[in-house]
Amino acid sequence: MERTDTIRLHATRHPSVEVRKAGFPLDHPYIEQCWTPLLGPTSVVLLRRIPQLWRDQGLTAEIPAGELAASIGVGRSTGRNGPLLRTFERISHFRFAESCGPGEFDVFTEAPPVRDRQLDRLPAWNRRRHEELLGIHLDHLAVGHRQPNPRDVSARLDAMATAPKPDRTVPSLHR
Repeated sequence: MERTDTIRLHATRHPSVEVRKAGFPLDHPYIEQCWTPLLGPTSVVLLRRIPQLWRDQGLTAEIPAGELAASIGVGRSTGRNGPLLRTFERISHFRFAESCGPGEFDVFTEAPPVRDRQLDRLPAWNRRRHEELLGIHLDHLAVGHRQPNPRDVSARLDAMATAPKPDRTVPSLHR
């Protein structure tokens, strides 16, 4: 992968029907608590940051590469051997995203559960969390709480963009 000044992230449904139906959203605690030993902390921080970028910008988010790198704690290097692009290569290797051009990625909006063959690589605490969180998630899906489709997400993002912004001014301590 070549050096890039801008990263473009497209919200894309997972190519697997099973993952689309029963996967975890990227900002679900399962990602951190079960995938970290396999992906590494930098990849998990990146995956959990991306949904916030989509909420801020829409289903395609664009951000300066150095800013994204600094925001996840890997400095500002954007070279082809830099930590940011290595992190994107890692999440692509594990099928959380696909490169679709220089500095451009289709990032899957759903994440699969850890596979049985990968569970052996997890520490005991993470395996227990996998069982607990996966069970809760599947029970939740069984009672009809499905993952939103991209049109629903898009409509929610549009509503958020047009909603009045809350007043975040800090009251003065001086009168």
